[in-house]
Amino acid sequence: MSRLSFRPRPLDIHKKLPILKSVREFEDEEPGVAPLSSARAGVLLRHSGTELPASGANKTTEGEGSQAPSKKNAQEIPTPQFDAVDTYERDYTRTFAQPTSYIRGRGARAEIGEFVEYDLDNEDEEWLEEFNNERKNINPEKLEVLLFKLEVLDHKARERAGAITPTFIGPVPVLLQLDAAIEALQYLSVRYAIFQAVYNYWKTKRERWQKPILRRLQPPPPVNDTNPYNVFRPREKAHRLHTRRMQRRENSIQSFEKLRLVLHDLCFFTAYDASLKNFISGATQLGASKSTNGCFD
Repeated sequence: MSRLSFRPRPLDIHKKLPILKSVREFEDEEPGVAPLSSARAGVLLRHSGTELPASGANKTTEGEGSQAPSKKNAQEIPTPQFDAVDTYERDYTRTFAQPTSYIRGRGARAEIGEFVEYDLDNEDEEWLEEFNNERKNINPEKLEVLLFKLEVLDHKARERAGAITPTFIGPVPVLLQLDAAIEALQYLSVRYAIFQAVYNYWKTKRERWQKPILRRLQPPPPVNDTNPYNVFRPREKAHRLHTRRMQRRENSIQSFEKLRLVLHDLCFFTAYDASLKNFISGATQLGASKSTNGCFD
């Protein structure tokens, strides 16, 4: 049974480790470069699955790791290949000018503006294709606008009704009625039959999903939810031990009741202390008067 021909030593964090990317680096040796020791070369080649050449196995270990490799053997950083696009300068003109102020981003979620966050999925496209085969009166962009507006209006209706939950604890009901939706979206100039069909399709899909179809309006799952497909769960607050000095004092009814009890106890002990002092003072005076009368007797 063969044993290792070198003694294991702890790694030196200040010493560079040799990185070999091919077996040829064992053969490419310069006069000014110290060769690798046979033990280290054997270990490196044993991991790579190749055998150590005879010339490299007979080298001594003098000057091991004491000199840096030459520029010829140093590996260069590989440059990725690229193709020059002849029309790049024409497609992307240099029209940018450095402004004098900071560049500020504008909010993209304009519910009143023309921006639409909803994109049709496969189910919407299939329904639209079937609907247009019969009537051919609505395009995909119009359907996206209608579904997005219906989602926003229903969310506002649930806000007014106080039905917004911080986490998803059950099916989210649809509170938006057809008449209210038609009145709010009459500026879109959609015929009643088309709007009614889109509303019925949206309501059916919402009841099947049991939650809003717009992602940002869906309530996050609870913290104890173990379903890996339910993402964006709220961060669980870490329980930290607070001292009496670190505790927050809030102006709540519970704090007010505690202060009332403290005030009641303080008034009681103040009155008790005053009565005790009066009792002691009266007893002292009575004792003094008795002693005086006894002396005269």
